[in-house]
Amino acid sequence: MTKKNTTMLVRFLNFLIDSIVLIIIAFLIISILVRYHPAFQVYSTKNNRILAFVLYFLYYFLFEITFSSTPGKLITRTKVADNLSLNRPSIFKVFVRTLCRFIPLEALTIFFYDNNLTWHDIISKTIVIKKT
Repeated sequence: MTKKNTTMLVRFLNFLIDSIVLIIIAFLIISILVRYHPAFQVYSTKNNRILAFVLYFLYYFLFEITFSSTPGKLITRTKVADNLSLNRPSIFKVFVRTLCRFIPLEALTIFFYDNNLTWHDIISKTIVIKKT
């Protein structure tokens, strides 16, 4: 199997679709929490930041562990793979990949590396490839 890296446009579409899906999920969860959980009935920046961090982490981690893809990657027919074997990445690699997304301005690193890689790809030794 050879590496079939995705284009920068596909990576951007993945990001855009995942952002929209994540916003919808967050809106639904926040709507439920505001209605039923006392801590969320009064606006709190701290609660919002914690919730945003947890949802963002869980979104990427759970989708990439379960499907090797997020909804954006499923739509664009791409997946996350181990950089060397091109098989499903380990739980540890997906965990590292997800944590690296929290590095400030990390998404912009796609402009500085060949093959449309970002720090979350390089540090976790993963790659986004086309599904075969």
